[in-house]
Amino acid sequence: MKVRNLAVTVIILLFIALWVYAGFSKIGDYDNFKFQLGRSPYVQHLADFIAKALPTAEIITALLFIPKATRLLAMYLSFFGMLIFTGYIYAMLNYSYFVPCSCGGILNDLGWHEHLIFNIFFTLLALTGIILMVYNRNISRGTSPKDTTTLPPINRPQVAS
Repeated sequence: MKVRNLAVTVIILLFIALWVYAGFSKIGDYDNFKFQLGRSPYVQHLADFIAKALPTAEIITALLFIPKATRLLAMYLSFFGMLIFTGYIYAMLNYSYFVPCSCGGILNDLGWHEHLIFNIFFTLLALTGIILMVYNRNISRGTSPKDTTTLPPINRPQVAS
């Protein structure tokens, strides 16, 4: 149990760092981020909205990891967010006529293929976090991972003899 808890804690800390860094680097270079989004063939019409919503969502997701009650929600948001980002990068690499660079900070130094690998890693990391968190929750509730049904016991009436 301690190893699983440690693994979940490390995954949570990695995602907090990722989302805080990503969100604030986009805010810090907002004009360039918005400009690069406007050059993207898939999201150019949504560039204004995405430029505001994405860094906000990233920072909110990081904050949702802080209270224990919302950590699993934050992990699901991280998984689906990384899945969307990974799909976007895959589409840009394979189907786009133009590949702009809208990432900031350290990720700006990565090529698109390296960025795809980075995103796949974090997508799998989020999935691992979800599995471990659900497993730990089931164990703490006394539910066997093999038997996740929590049906009440059947009370049979006593037959008088």
